[in-house]
Amino acid sequence: MDNSLIRCKRVTKEDYEKVMAIIPPSEIYNGGDYLPDYFHMLIDMPNNEMYAAVIGDKFVGFTLKTTIDNGRNVVTRAVRVSKKYAGKGIAGIMSEWMDIGGPLYRPEVIWHKFTANRTHSPLLQLTDRGIHMKTSEQDFVFYDTDKTTLQIKYNVIKKKNQSLKAEYIDVNMLGQVLASTDHKQYLFPEDEIVADYVPYMAITSNAPLIVSKRTAVVVSDFDCPQRTILSISNFYQAPIGMIFVFNVYGCLSDNIKEHLIFHFAKFLCRSMSEYIVLRGISSKGTHWTFLDNAVAEFGFNRTASYGKGVVSARRKIINKL
Repeated sequence: MDNSLIRCKRVTKEDYEKVMAIIPPSEIYNGGDYLPDYFHMLIDMPNNEMYAAVIGDKFVGFTLKTTIDNGRNVVTRAVRVSKKYAGKGIAGIMSEWMDIGGPLYRPEVIWHKFTANRTHSPLLQLTDRGIHMKTSEQDFVFYDTDKTTLQIKYNVIKKKNQSLKAEYIDVNMLGQVLASTDHKQYLFPEDEIVADYVPYMAITSNAPLIVSKRTAVVVSDFDCPQRTILSISNFYQAPIGMIFVFNVYGCLSDNIKEHLIFHFAKFLCRSMSEYIVLRGISSKGTHWTFLDNAVAEFGFNRTASYGKGVVSARRKIINKL
């Protein structure tokens, strides 16, 4: 199609309905789309910018740009293109806006980063062909339950587990974990931490970006790097129900149950739908037995959902002139 017909427009809060109309959220990620619930939180964050591909006065594409890693890298995420223009290169055009000569080019940005579902995205194929450089890969596991069951099970488990070794940590402590050379080899061997689908470098300055108002961070066995577990949770209301995203770094053990007690304590204070999906995310090849056993105590059952994992990749900003 004629690329000159497509304009790049900065999205504002007033454009919410136009963005949601590009493609029904219920048709994205099998109803697990985060953008409807996250939109206003994300647009208020200073390192996020939203843009639309516009033809005439109609939004035909959308992309979220997140600046990370001391301003040197930008992540593209939440991309969507209307069905009418699917397969016409709109997503590629929006990606190229970051390149030299593009409307979003910034000379200080070195790498353009991406995360995508390993099963349903061409990103893994692009890394195999050398067009993008793969930086990390993680596995998914899915469980579901209902809020009433989770609340009842949580109350019983909490009463039986009054003395816990795991603990919440704040942004400053998270920064120390990211900077710790003793812990990095066990928690972040690829020097990357993917949280809420953003592939951050494991550096202190990213800690305030990782922790949003919906984030909980828990650590256990910090004094023993080989046994340390770091877990990060976020949540959002999707068309299919409430999605609880649970990222785990380190080797899973029995301690993961204590982590869940802390995370659910904050999660259950929130307003949510009755149906809940828990998405566990950890390094590729993770054995899920400890998490399977722990979540079963809270009333969760294994289920199938969208995809089997996430791949992170990057490419250098290039000159398209």
